[in-house]
Amino acid sequence: MMALTLDEAQRNLPDAVKKALKGEEVAIKVGGETVRLVHDVPLRPPGYFAECYCDGEDAAFEERVCRDSKPMLEE
Repeated sequence: MMALTLDEAQRNLPDAVKKALKGEEVAIKVGGETVRLVHDVPLRPPGYFAECYCDGEDAAFEERVCRDSKPMLEE
């Protein structure tokens, strides 16, 4: 695992991103918090927000969209 402070991450961001894209875990310490760079963002499981819907049809639609959607990043 590559662990960097915020200052180190600012200087070495291209290398850190390349390592994250290859699947290596990269952690950046910001004060008392830690931020991880990850290649794949996990999708929420089907039904994750089911309790947020009053209408069963809405919950079924959300579950279908979640299951059928491909992950993508906005540019």
